[in-house]
Amino acid sequence: MTAIESAIQEPALSENGAQDPGRTTGEPLGQKTNSIRWLQKKVMRKARELPADFHSLAEWEQFRDRVRTVLPATIGIPELPPLRDSLVRARIRVGSNALCERVDVYVDEDYAIPAFVFSPSRPAGTQMPGLVWNPGWPEDKWKPAYQAFAVRMAEQGFVVLVLDHAPFGETSPMKDKADMGMSLLMGMGDVLGVSQLGLRAAETVRAGEYLRARDDVDENRVAISGLCQGGMDTWLVAALDERFCAAAPLCAATTFEIHMVEMASYFANADPSPFPFGILNVCDIQHLHAAIAPRPLLVRANLGDQWWPVSGFGEVERLTRQVYRLYEAEERVDFRAEVHEHNLTGPFAAALETFLLQYV
Repeated sequence: MTAIESAIQEPALSENGAQDPGRTTGEPLGQKTNSIRWLQKKVMRKARELPADFHSLAEWEQFRDRVRTVLPATIGIPELPPLRDSLVRARIRVGSNALCERVDVYVDEDYAIPAFVFSPSRPAGTQMPGLVWNPGWPEDKWKPAYQAFAVRMAEQGFVVLVLDHAPFGETSPMKDKADMGMSLLMGMGDVLGVSQLGLRAAETVRAGEYLRARDDVDENRVAISGLCQGGMDTWLVAALDERFCAAAPLCAATTFEIHMVEMASYFANADPSPFPFGILNVCDIQHLHAAIAPRPLLVRANLGDQWWPVSGFGEVERLTRQVYRLYEAEERVDFRAEVHEHNLTGPFAAALETFLLQYV
């Protein structure tokens, strides 16, 4: 008998331990040469090694504190030098009751984050609440819906910062930012140990530091939100940085396990930027949502977003609510799915506005 015939005909064991010639072991042989399937199974095993339940506040906070300690180095969040003065390039009136500043938010002597900062044209004279808004992939501060929402909140007394995340907007010179720009950014980052999501996290933290340093902003009332990959920035940074008083990740709720196991059967992301290296060695997405507790949390999913598989949404909500109950703060959590365009419009904009006015 040849090796091929032996592999095909190798019998499995029956329930009583005897050989059962009617069954064969494992998956079909074609899967034995499938590298994707091999990695999928490793993802499943790694994800299932993570804790799925927490029965006491002490148990949860011990796990959360480890995440906050270990995760930044694991996924490559760069450490930035202290904030210095940021350059204001321009200041213009938008509409009848809002101002827009074009700001270069200081990172270091070689880099600044380009941002629009919207505020009331006639401020109330007291420090105002703030919001860091994170655009998604491959979006930037020029998206009209984001600007319109920022103006809408500025007219209600908020200071709203909308930033360009690398490599989008003004952060890279090439025309094809989602392909060539992303390849260059991730390649250079990988050899340095900086993931793209890690760099976005550092940029988001710095944007929050900039808002808190402004004289017109109440440092204790700066919230964070974003859509799609901007939603990832939101649940990642809010989990690690308690200085954000409230968080609203939109269109970014599933688990990495489901991403890799289910979504790979019908769709593959255009690039690997949403998947920072080694994160499943520390936690999954549901743990990061839970780590925002007990601060107010708004989560919205969009049924039409095939790149955020709905199969993982329930686990994110289940664990998050469990942890919020440990803090007796479940009333501060709002999970819901909508059927809408992938944008900060309609029910997403309405829910975020209501959330900010209530909690910030």
